[in-house]
Amino acid sequence: MKKIFLPLLACFSLLASCTSQPSVTVLSPKAFVEATQSDSLARILDVRRPEEYAQGHIEGAINIDWLNKESFTTETEKLNREYTYYIYCRSGRRSNAAASQLQANGFKVIDLEGGILHWQKQGMPVVK
Repeated sequence: MKKIFLPLLACFSLLASCTSQPSVTVLSPKAFVEATQSDSLARILDVRRPEEYAQGHIEGAINIDWLNKESFTTETEKLNREYTYYIYCRSGRRSNAAASQLQANGFKVIDLEGGILHWQKQGMPVVK
């Protein structure tokens, strides 16, 4: 019993001592628009594949494909950390992962709740 208990106790202690990264702020489509319009340092990032971006995106969005890790890393290294990056994808999964990585690398980020699917359900415009 002691052989199992001590390693388990050590694991729980280690996990408890780990500090987690603050979670990424997520905004509804309406709040996302309001925030980008009131933030002079706002930049919108679409982290979907280029073919998804071409089918329709938020006006002014820059496309950096999250799934192409090499390209994503290269392109995001060029970004100015003074800006706030408002990030979205199709449903919110990729953008949240991308936002978490960018935030861990010192960027200010905001994620769009539900991605462009939720954006469009709310009647928000896209451009091609």
